[in-house]
Amino acid sequence: MLQIIPYWIPVMRALPTIPTVSISKLILFTALLFVLIYNRTFFQNSLAVYGHDYSGLVFVSSLALFLYAVTVLVLGLLCFRWLTKPVLIAVVLCASMANYYMAQFNIVVDTTMITNIVATDQREVLDLLSIRMLVQLLLLGVLPALLIWKTPIKCRTFTTEIWQRIKLLAAAFSLMLLSMLPFTDQYSGFFREHKLLRYYANPATFIYSIGKLLEMELDEQYDGPRQVVGSDAQIPPEDKDRELIILVVGEAARADHFSINGYGKNTNPLLSGKNLISYSNVLSCGTATAYSLPCMFSLQNRDTFDLDMADTSENLLDVLVHAGVDVLWRDNNSDSKGVADFVEYESFHSPDSNPVCDEECRDIGMLSGLDTWIAHHPEGDLTIVLHQMGNHGPAYYRRYPQEFERFVPACHSSELSDCSTEEIENAYDNAILYTDYFLASVIDFLTRYDASFETAMYYMADHGESLGENGLYLHGLPWMLAPHVQKNPASLLWLGANYAADTQTMASRAVDAISHDNYFHTVLGLMEIQTTVHDPAMDLIIHSSGI
Repeated sequence: MLQIIPYWIPVMRALPTIPTVSISKLILFTALLFVLIYNRTFFQNSLAVYGHDYSGLVFVSSLALFLYAVTVLVLGLLCFRWLTKPVLIAVVLCASMANYYMAQFNIVVDTTMITNIVATDQREVLDLLSIRMLVQLLLLGVLPALLIWKTPIKCRTFTTEIWQRIKLLAAAFSLMLLSMLPFTDQYSGFFREHKLLRYYANPATFIYSIGKLLEMELDEQYDGPRQVVGSDAQIPPEDKDRELIILVVGEAARADHFSINGYGKNTNPLLSGKNLISYSNVLSCGTATAYSLPCMFSLQNRDTFDLDMADTSENLLDVLVHAGVDVLWRDNNSDSKGVADFVEYESFHSPDSNPVCDEECRDIGMLSGLDTWIAHHPEGDLTIVLHQMGNHGPAYYRRYPQEFERFVPACHSSELSDCSTEEIENAYDNAILYTDYFLASVIDFLTRYDASFETAMYYMADHGESLGENGLYLHGLPWMLAPHVQKNPASLLWLGANYAADTQTMASRAVDAISHDNYFHTVLGLMEIQTTVHDPAMDLIIHSSGI
């Protein structure tokens, strides 16, 4: 970082001389910059809702004043004396990035998205980098930040500064009220019926979301042992057969793009030849991996799920361990989001561990060496979790080897705005095609063990994906506001030749509405584990033996 400082010295010297201003004026000017430059998506979506006619333009102008007043209020509460410049610079840089990604993918930067950003690994970051993004960061982030840094601030006494700040906040609050008063009916609809619009307010939303996350962290006072779940779990004595179950956790795979569910393109040429059950009517716990993955493996259901509680409680994998099951988690995604912290874990992100790597390391590499691991566990039941890279966007074209590019033309850019809807969908579908190959390979792997195990593969994606419908891309919108395609993940179940289950009845119920809430109990049912935390009503497995 220090090495680039000499390159910025000429830039700093080239900036115009800026007169000394008060902190209040610097806040006012910066807030104006936010409204005029960093809220393109907010105003585009607002105009789409309220129209471009006279009444629509007048109300959106009122929204601009309201947003300006709110921004001044927020900055006025955050900036004080020596904190002013660091805070404004940090907010400008973050706002410029939020502005770019909201405009590019129509996403929102709320608590869920920020959690995703924190959990993002280097590979995912590289997918999001582009020349256009870097140029915007320099012009709308770094340059304004340099101007703020170079602006001399007039220092007042503490008492005077407090009085000036009170007047600034009072003026901002008054402007907020004045902008609302002529449009009380419209603002009522804005707050109640168009909640998604509020999420596009930049920087107010991400500042609020960061504050909320910090509050959650500060409120977390639990430092004792994790809450035990299912300590009574056991394999019933009458179950003499060993289980070998592979749980495949998919990434951003929406059910309606699987041809096995009726999709027009043949994205499942291999799986369509397997005797499996496809659950097409699944509702995800969340719209982002950082939320859905812990929720899937938690005893909590979606309505009551809390990430902090999940962090301090045992999960499904711990219940399996209580029952004496050997558990292995293999990961080709960023990580397990804390789910596999207390079981055997192997990362397949790099060629050091994954033997199948080209442009990136492939999901199929996670099958390498599994025979050896199984051989090293000659007794007891086995559960293997394979966490896919799957359909992680926006660089769908990187999720599959070249020979799987059968749907063309395919988008070969992380800048989805550079591609047509057809190209984006083709790239996404090619990644589904590769998942088809991967899952079929998992089934073929398990089939070799039918003679010595009851085998099964249970595939569940963490969430769906938007591919441009209504101008939305990727995933991560607040669950209550997200479109159905972000909440309808693909899910498949394959049972081996010796697995005793009433597959005919199970298949007849495959179109029933289910959710990630069923996952915990269905896996326990697959493993034939008895425990008081198992809810048979939520278990999708119907054992023909009655176990």
